[in-house]
Amino acid sequence: MNTIITEQYYEEQAKNATISLFFEKFQIGKALFSANFYKEKGVKPIELLRYLFELVFTNKNLYRSYTMDPKPGMSKNTVYRFLNSPVYDWCKLVFRIAMQAILTVIPLTSETRENVLIVDDTLYNRSRSKKVDMLSKVYDHNTGKYIKGFKLLTLAWSDGNTTIPLCFRHLVSTSEKMTVNKLPDDMDKRTRGYRLRRMARQNPVEAMFDLLKGVDLKELKVRYLLFDSWFAFPGVIIPASEQGADVICMLKHMHHIYYKYKGRNYELKSLYEAVPHNRRGEVIASVKVQIHKDEKTQNVKVIFLRTKNEDKWVALLSTDLGLSDEEMIRIYGKRWNIEVMFKTSKHFLHLDTESQGRSFESIYAQTAIVYLRYIMLTCEARATTDPRTCGELFYLVCDELKDMTFLEALMILLNAFLVETRNELVLTEQQIETMFYIFVNKIPCCLRIH
Repeated sequence: MNTIITEQYYEEQAKNATISLFFEKFQIGKALFSANFYKEKGVKPIELLRYLFELVFTNKNLYRSYTMDPKPGMSKNTVYRFLNSPVYDWCKLVFRIAMQAILTVIPLTSETRENVLIVDDTLYNRSRSKKVDMLSKVYDHNTGKYIKGFKLLTLAWSDGNTTIPLCFRHLVSTSEKMTVNKLPDDMDKRTRGYRLRRMARQNPVEAMFDLLKGVDLKELKVRYLLFDSWFAFPGVIIPASEQGADVICMLKHMHHIYYKYKGRNYELKSLYEAVPHNRRGEVIASVKVQIHKDEKTQNVKVIFLRTKNEDKWVALLSTDLGLSDEEMIRIYGKRWNIEVMFKTSKHFLHLDTESQGRSFESIYAQTAIVYLRYIMLTCEARATTDPRTCGELFYLVCDELKDMTFLEALMILLNAFLVETRNELVLTEQQIETMFYIFVNKIPCCLRIH
C-alpha cells in the first residue's frame, strides 16, 4: 500500500530543519559545556534540551509527550532530573546564545542606528501552586489583585526591529506577609540553588544593576537604556547613566521626587504647571531641569506629551540633553518591543504554563528554554525579512553548485532566456538582442562577465 505523505509531515520536517540549523549555527553543545552542563547518566544534555525545546512546536506538553510518544532514554525521571539540577547555569546559557545572536545582527544595521537596552518585569503566574519553592504573592497590575507567582525581571537588547533577551531573574516579595513558601533553613549555602534563592529576595533596582554589571555596552554598541516609570527615580537614573549609556524613561507623579527648575524644586505636577506650554503640536512643553540624589546631581531633559484625554498628559525624561523632542519619543517607542516579547513568550511559547515544576531551579530552566525559543524565532524572522542576511544563503548555494562554475550557470540562464523569448514572443532578432543587452546591463557590475 502506498503511504500518503500529509502536509503536516512537510511542516514538521521544516520545523526540525530550522531547529537543527539554530542548534548548529549557535553551537549549543559548546554553550552547554561552558554553562556547566554535563552528562549525569545515559542521555546527553543537548539531547534533553532539544527534546524540551521542540515541545511547543509540536503542540505537546511534557506529560503528553512522555506518555503518548515516549522516546528511548527520555523518561519522566530523566527529564525532571535535568530540569531540577542545581548545577546547571541556565542564565549563563541564555546570555551566551543571546550574545552570539546580537553579534550577528549588529553588522546588519548602520552605526548611526540607536541600539538600546530595555529593562522591564512581568508577572510569572503560579496562582494554582501551593508547594513551589520561594512562592510569594505579587501584585498583578492588570487585575489589581495579588496572586501567587514571581516577578520576572528581564534585560533585553533591541535595535528597533529585533529584540533579544540577554539575562533574567525571578524575584519574590521581600515582605514576610506575602511569602507563601520560605527559603529552606537547612539548604547548603555553597550551592548555586541557594544563590538563586538569595538573589530572588533583592528589590528590582538592585537586581537591575546586577544584570547590567555583566553587560559590555561597547560590545553591544548600546547608546540608551530604556525603562518605564516603575524605575524612574533619581536614585536609579543617576547611577544608571553612569554605566555608560544615556537613560530615557517615562515619569509618573510621586511625592518627594523633585525637579529643580530656575532655582526652585518642583514635583512633576507642579513642574508641568510652571513651565510654558505650547498650545499646538504633540509636545506640550520641553524643559531642562536637574534631579538630585544625596550629593549627586544630573542635568536632564523632560518633555510633556498630549494624550487623547485633554486633561491628562505623559512625561518623558532623557539624560541626553542633545536629543530633540521627536527623537526622544521615537527612541522610547522601542521599549514596546519587550512588551511584545513578553506577550509572545506567554501566549505562544507557554512561559508560565508549560512546566509545573516545584523547584526554583526548574522555573529558571523553563524560562531559559522559552527565551532560547524566542531567540531562534526572532533570528529566523530577521533572516526572512532583512535582505542583507542573504549573504550566507548565497554562499551555501555556491557550495551546492561546486561542480558547475558561476559563468557556466549564468550562461545557461541567459541561453534559456533567449530560447523562451524566441518561442513565446513574436519579435525580430534585433529586438531580442536589444532586450538581451538591457538585461545584461541590469546585472550588478560585480557579477558581469568580462
